[in-house]
Amino acid sequence: PVMSSLVAISFLAVLILAASEVKATPIWPDAPYGSVVAVARLTSLDKSLVVRGSVALVWPRPNMGNASVALNLIGALNQITMAHIRLNATNAPIRLDLLPRYPGVAAVPLNPPLNFRGTFGFTVPFDYLRVGAWDPDNDHMNFIQSLQKGLLYVSVQTVGMPGGALQGKLECKPPCMFSIGGGGVVYPGK
Repeated sequence: PVMSSLVAISFLAVLILAASEVKATPIWPDAPYGSVVAVARLTSLDKSLVVRGSVALVWPRPNMGNASVALNLIGALNQITMAHIRLNATNAPIRLDLLPRYPGVAAVPLNPPLNFRGTFGFTVPFDYLRVGAWDPDNDHMNFIQSLQKGLLYVSVQTVGMPGGALQGKLECKPPCMFSIGGGGVVYPGK
């Protein structure tokens, strides 16, 4: 009896470890054919926060529709000051503002900060000019190249966690470039 309990506990521990090592397959949003598509799962390093989120970026080929970033949060988070896409380090430059939308390219926090309980989401349109404005070389292709290299992440900042209460690395759907070809819509999993 004791030995079988130990075996059962050991087996359960192995299953838990194996499950934690499995990487979830991204759920890609619908997008026009040939679009650059990326997603991120937002989590917090602070385990006392009961909030998680997701981000979907869709950037259609030129003249094929509007580009947008959709951010959705579930749980509760107080005193949100801003959300943006930046290079892979906390103090690295912002590459696209999400919340608030700035008239220029200087990061200005929400005033007053935003609180939510339950669900909160928004969709932000953008274009190559907006992305280029945040680039030191004024080149939107640097954003796409950083996305291809896995160097961009989304950060949701709060008053108490200005380095990012929630963060998630953007994962780009292969081939992570504008594709040339016919029209239509690409559906996830098909």
